[in-house]
Parts: sequence; structure tokens; C-alpha cells
Amino acid sequence: MRNIFLAGSTGSIGKSAFEVALSYPEKLCVRAVAAGHFSAELKRQILDVNPSYCVLPLKSESDRAGDALKRFGNIKTKFLSGDEGFKEAIEDGDINVVLNAVGGSAGLMLSYLSLVAGKDLALANKESMVMAGGILNRAASASKAKIIPVDSEHSALFQCLGCGKKTDVKKLILTASGGPFYNMNKTEFQKITPVMALNHPKWKMGKKITIDSSTLANKGLEIIEAHYLFDIDEKDIEVLIHPQAVIHSMVEFKDGSVIAQMGRPDMKGPIGYALSYPYRFHGLMKPLNFAEAGSIEFFAPDAEKFPFLNLAREALRTGKSMPAVFCEANEFFVNLFLGEKISFERISQNVEKVMQKHKPFGLMTIEDVIEAKNQAVSISKTLLSR
Repeated sequence: MRNIFLAGSTGSIGKSAFEVALSYPEKLCVRAVAAGHFSAELKRQILDVNPSYCVLPLKSESDRAGDALKRFGNIKTKFLSGDEGFKEAIEDGDINVVLNAVGGSAGLMLSYLSLVAGKDLALANKESMVMAGGILNRAASASKAKIIPVDSEHSALFQCLGCGKKTDVKKLILTASGGPFYNMNKTEFQKITPVMALNHPKWKMGKKITIDSSTLANKGLEIIEAHYLFDIDEKDIEVLIHPQAVIHSMVEFKDGSVIAQMGRPDMKGPIGYALSYPYRFHGLMKPLNFAEAGSIEFFAPDAEKFPFLNLAREALRTGKSMPAVFCEANEFFVNLFLGEKISFERISQNVEKVMQKHKPFGLMTIEDVIEAKNQAVSISKTLLSR
């Protein structure tokens, strides 16, 4: 039995993970949940599984949740808040895996605390690995905890890499659906609205990651994440547009063989694999019907239309605090775009300006990463004030 702390339980990944856990009650038990705020969805989840802990960002929210569930006498959930709440829940001896599906850089501390506590980390929060990959890897090594990727692309790479030796790997190939705009002429980008950008052709995801998919910032973040997860040089990580989204990523070996991981665009697949690893659940999702899949296409991405790919590579090559600044600045300007405060094209333009103004410094502790985050926000706000 794996006892799970499901963080980000009310988001798209969290809800899918909750469904997976309920589908395999003899294998999985949700012992703790965390969300950004108290909602009807969170209340339903607590009533369904009666977890030991529920963690919310603010004490006022956790108090509200506790009051709302007080009349249900059989609920034994302890309501906690903030990083101290995360820490208390994580350190419960019964919890052995943390699924981090918290959106954005807010998931950083949860990843770090989980690994320090020696809990296996099923990682759906790519931002924490992008910002603090070296620190998280050292924490995992020290505590002997495993980091198992949940992102569909990195789950695919993780599975493909099991087919050969690390020394035989030539390159990793990350596939991208291309989002809604890969065929759009760049001259039309000025007309893109948040509603248009949130209309992803293949995946149903949270707002931030959906915007990242439309700018291909998501693929830039995944290049950095793949480097830290698999210790592969940036130049050996390729990106291909694959609109059908049935091949989730590939590994090319030095003999010319290419191993691909395929399946329907259903996040229950990588979620279930991360929670069952090294085994697999029976009947987790509907198999891919190859006769119905039709043609499979690949295109090289247009780096001029989608500058985030090169910006991410530049951040990774620069190293030190730059990947963290790249990540946080992108999140800052994505939120402004969602609020219709800046245009679609300004997201990447402003991130580039923040990177140009930032003076990289070494990251030795998690506090250094938080300082890099703060500097990124400070520079971003300065750009807006001009």
C-alpha cells in the first residue's frame, strides 16, 4: 500500500490523481491533500477519503475548511497551513510518496521538504526542478528518496531510458503538440487573446501550463527539467512538434535505435506509472488504437516564432541562478497576460529583458533559490514601472 500526500489535489493533475487512487484502493491511499484554497471540490475529496491532513496556504483558509467540515463527525482530518503545515504532513511516518501537482513556483518548497524527509517525489511541478534541480538532486541523494516524473514527456523519457544504458544514450527527443498557434503566422500573434491561448487542441490543463504550451515556454522549461532529471547535456535534448500527441517523447541511442513511448493524451497514464513504479496498474487507461490514430507527423519548431526555446537553452547554459529567474519571470508575465495587462508577444520579450538585467549567482541552498525568485519578481516589476 502506498500512502500518498496529494498536493494540488483540486487542479487538473490532482483530480486525475485522485481518480487513479480511488480506482486502485488496494494499492493506493490518499492520506493527505493540499490545495490553493478551500473549495467545493476539496470538501468533496475530504469527505470521500477522510485524509489525515489537509494543508492550505493561509491559516484563515484552513480554519474555514475545518469549520465547514466540523458537522461531519466522522471526519478526522487535521487542517494545517503554510510551509509548516506541509512539513508536518510530510513528516508523518505513514506517508511514503508525495505527488506534487502544485502549480508554478509555489511547489518549490514542497518538493524540497519531501526529499529532505526521504519521501519519494512523484513530480508534476516542473518549476521546482527547473529552479532548484541541483539542490533537489542532492537532497534526494542524501535521503535516498526517488524523484519520479509525472509530466507526460518526462515520464515517457523515464520509461524509454529503461530500455538501455545511460552511456548508450545519444539524445533525448521531447515532443510538443505545438499548442494552438504553431501554424499561425507570426504577424497574427498581436491578435492573440487569453481565451485563444487557453484553447489547447489536445490537453486539458491548468491556465498557467496551457499558456506555457501556447508560447512553447513549457517545452523550454522541459529542456531544463530533463537536464536535471536525467543528467543529459542541453545540446543533446531536441524538441519536435508532434501535433497528434500520441508519442510523448523518445530516446535515441548511439546505435541509431529510437525508443518511443506512446499512448492517448491522458494524464492518468504518467500519474499511475509514477504511483505504481516499478510496476504498472492493470486497465489504467484506454489503449491507443493504431488503426484509428491516422498519420503521425513531426516538425522542427520555429525558434523565431517561439523564442522561449532559445531563452531556456540560454538560461541552462548560463546556469547558476538563471534558470530560476527564467522560470519565475515567465510565471510573472504569464499572469499579467492572463489578466490582459500585456500582449502575448510581450511575455517572451519581457522575460528576455529580465534575464539580461539579472546577475547570476550560485545556488547552494534553497534560500538562494528563493532569493533568485525574489530578484526575478523585483526586476519584472521594474520593467512594468517604466
